[in-house]
Parts: sequence; C-alpha cells; structure tokens
Amino acid sequence: MQLLLVTLPTWLRARGFGFSNYDLGIYSQALARLAVDPPNPWLSGRQLHLFNDHFDPVLFLVAPFARIFPAVQVGLFVEGLCALLALWPLAWLAREGKLSLRALWMFGGVLTLHPGVTHGLGFPFHPTVWAMAPMAWLLAALLLERWRVALVALVLLLACKEEFPFVGLALSPLVFLRAPRRMAWAFVSISAAWGIFALVLRPRLLGEVMPYASVPFRGIEDGLGAFFSTRLSRSALAAMGDLIISFVPLMIWLGWERWKKRAPLPLWLFAALVPMLGIRFLSVAWRDHYGAVVVAAAVLAFAAIVQTRVVPWVVVISTLLLVLITDESLIRRDVRSLTGTQGWAASTGCTDAPGRTEAIRAALERVRSVKGPLFVSGNLLPWLAERDDVYAFGGPQPDSITPRVVVLEVPPCGDTWARSLEERQALFARWKARSDLQVLIDDTFVFAATSTD
Repeated sequence: MQLLLVTLPTWLRARGFGFSNYDLGIYSQALARLAVDPPNPWLSGRQLHLFNDHFDPVLFLVAPFARIFPAVQVGLFVEGLCALLALWPLAWLAREGKLSLRALWMFGGVLTLHPGVTHGLGFPFHPTVWAMAPMAWLLAALLLERWRVALVALVLLLACKEEFPFVGLALSPLVFLRAPRRMAWAFVSISAAWGIFALVLRPRLLGEVMPYASVPFRGIEDGLGAFFSTRLSRSALAAMGDLIISFVPLMIWLGWERWKKRAPLPLWLFAALVPMLGIRFLSVAWRDHYGAVVVAAAVLAFAAIVQTRVVPWVVVISTLLLVLITDESLIRRDVRSLTGTQGWAASTGCTDAPGRTEAIRAALERVRSVKGPLFVSGNLLPWLAERDDVYAFGGPQPDSITPRVVVLEVPPCGDTWARSLEERQALFARWKARSDLQVLIDDTFVFAATSTD
C-alpha cells in the first residue's frame, strides 16, 4: 500500500520535475558532489558546505551509488527503502513471540500510511526520514535485548542527523538497567561523543554552521507568553494532532487495561520520543520530514507495551480508520499525481501535459556540459546536481553571481524557489526579451539560452 499510494506517486512526480529545490535539490546535490568531491563539498544551491548544514554522515554510505545513477534517483530509492525497512522490526517482534498477529497488522498499517510518514515521503528527500529504519530496529533490538544489533542501529541513527544523540542519551539510563555493563557503556559513550562532535567540535573544525541549535529558543526574547503562543498556535496544534490522534484509541484501551488490572505498563521505550517531541515542539517543526521518525518510534514503543495482548477489534479498526481519515488529503494528492492533474513544481495551474517532461529532459541534457554559472527553475536543479555552479532562480545565492546559462519552464509551470506566478511570468518575459543571448531551446514548455559575452 505504501509503495502504491505514497512512494510510487512521489517518484513519478519527481520524474515529472514536480518538486521545487528544497530538500530534493539540497540532498541531490549533496549526494552528487559527495561522490566526486568528498569530504565536505560545496553546495551551490544551498550556498554552504554540506556538513556545515546538518551533520548526516549516513550520506557517505549512499554517495558511491551517485557515481552510477542520478543522485536524485538514489536518494528517492533509499528513502522509500528505509520506510519499508522500518516495517521489518514489527515482523521480527512477531517472529520472536513478542507481538500478536493482530497487533502486527495494526501497527504495520499505522507505520505504512500514518500522515507523519506520508508527509515525510511526499516531501523528498531527507536523512531524517531515512532515520525511520534505524530507529525502529534500535527499539526492537532493545526490547529483544539484542545488544549488538542495537549498537549498529544506534550508530546508523546518529548518522542521520545531529538531534539523535539526545535519543541515545535518553535511552541510556534504561539500557544500564537491562544491558551488560560493557554494552551499556558503549551505548552512552557513543551517544555522548557523537553529540559533542556534532554540536560542539564541528563548528570549530568546519567553521560556521547553520544555527539549528538556537531554533528551539527563537522568540524567547519576546517573553514566555509570545514564545508559547507560537508553539501552541492553531496550525501547530493541528500538526501535533495529526501525529497523535491515530494513537488515541490505543491509549484509551491501554489506560483502561492499566486501571482494570492495576498492572504497570512498560513505558521505558517511550524515552526515545521525549527529546524528539521536545525539539519539534520548541522548533514548531511537525510536518514535512519531521514526523516520520517520531511515528516509527511511537509505533515500536506501543508495540513494546502491547506485545502479545489481544487488541480488541474496535481498537484496531478505529486506529486504522483514524489513520486513513487524517491521511485522506495526502492520499488524494498522491492519487492525483498518478493522473498528472496535481499541480506540478508547486505551480498552481500547471499539469504534466504530454511532451512536457521530454522537452525538459532534452533541455537539461543540452546544457548539462555547458559552461556556467547555470540558473534554472528551482524544480530542475536536482537533475543537474552533479554541477557545482547550478543555482535556482530566487535561491540564496548572492546577487554578484551572474548567470551565463538559463533554463526556464514556461509559466505557469516551473518553480523558481516558490516565487509567485506573476514573478515567474515577469522573469520569463525579461529573459525572452534579451538580445544578448544565444537561444538554445524555445518551445511550448521550456526556454534555454546562453550569454554571448
């Protein structure tokens, strides 16, 4: 279901040049440049060095494939694969007798189509979404006391983003209660050392890094009232609700079980959620790539509580119905993408008309080896990611960089860093009117030209 309703439409939309240069462009260029210019390549589309942004060395494991295949396709494939691999720990628990078949299907459905997951997969691609797989394997391994698997999964999780050392540290006290001392010390030492390097030493070694660590505290200078009003705004609460509501029937049933039987619930795996939820609350970051790994952690934590309990059918059905209801708009978007009627490249009124993708692909190949700087509509940048002189119109580059080559989709198609249709039309008309250009392509779908200077 996930492959059909989420992953496949995302791949098709990317193949149809239907995403603007946000994460897809940044990480496509990261993989492409890392494959040929390690260890910390310059990203022209982001205007900084790769690891001066996020610290996600998991990219080193994937970058060699970008020597063979387009980096954008490599990243999309790995993201879809990680979402599927996050399901396997549920089957592992069931095989080890730690999860009933009914619970397996319920949790599998949640982890497949929860809006947190589909938001992440539909906003490609980012190692924070890749973290779904190591997070699920880590928590399952801790529950089954497979300590070596847990350590490998921990290292892979840490390699996905600089926030995950906090997850390792949050779990460490509980690991000390269950694991052999040698493994427990390894767990906490790796987490602490990774966090110190990523957050303290990295700026000293690599130079100025993006100030993500200060984002959770942004606005506090305006007072606590304004600080919390932003984090508890209607949109933030709605996004939080989308993540939580599917788990409500399960929480009500477990609460009833706890009250009726007076039995303690093994809540220790929920420690993994505490730092992630805290960061997302303070940063007001609930959508896009932020929710998928949280859902993976929540599903495995609830699975650790439920285990072989027989979950009532009313809980199973209501949980899955809530997943579908909260995810309905995203599923409809993806179904529309299959038919080409969804707006493409964040451009209202643009459909993937016959001949469009072929024309754009031909234009990209025409300019791929032409001397730059090369400025393109933002949705085209991921497909020229191997270059270190490609820029999205409207992107973060300084005004001093003058384009020598331009490739623009005909409006209303062609995202240029999320500019309005009026701005795209004005930009297109301005370049079409220039007399100092050698026109390479000028057809129904695309305009490409190079300066005669």
